[in-house]
Amino acid sequence: MSVANTYIQQIKFNGNAYVKGSVVDLKTKFKIISQDFPFKKNPKPKDLPTHDWADEDGLDVYVPQTLPMKHYDIDVIFLYVGTEEDIRTDISGFIDFICGRAKGSAGDSVQSAMLAVYNEYVGMGRKDIVVSEVENQIFYCSDSDPDAVARFKVKFTVYDPTTEVIPVTNSLGNVTQLNFA
Repeated sequence: MSVANTYIQQIKFNGNAYVKGSVVDLKTKFKIISQDFPFKKNPKPKDLPTHDWADEDGLDVYVPQTLPMKHYDIDVIFLYVGTEEDIRTDISGFIDFICGRAKGSAGDSVQSAMLAVYNEYVGMGRKDIVVSEVENQIFYCSDSDPDAVARFKVKFTVYDPTTEVIPVTNSLGNVTQLNFA
């Protein structure tokens, strides 16, 4: 299992442009890492519009210059390593954050359930991501050592399956922004 940092930024569209919150490093803020973030480089195309004329052979198909892509769901397994005392607080704070329910958690004026996500391991990210389900049994805890370990799964829906998210770093190498076109 490989582990890398995952960065999440709350975003919302105001009718003209995206307004972005602060970038949150899950490992630093919540002591949470993801095993993988299985973004699709090539999602499935949408069905093409057709008309089946009764008096003609075959189908009358509209084929655009570029194929529009379907949205898709991904299951992400997250791991938490911290003290048993902090486990519920940190995981609850994380779930509130990704669901847009953490008021002022990052000192942001942006509070939104729409997310931009970048994962270092897969080397890519997407925007317009929303939580669609949090596994019910999220607090599995193994206390064989001083640190508690929890494993839980979150299902996300990727509504923009093609726009790539790129991290912007400062001179210290810290991710400060997630950019997308």
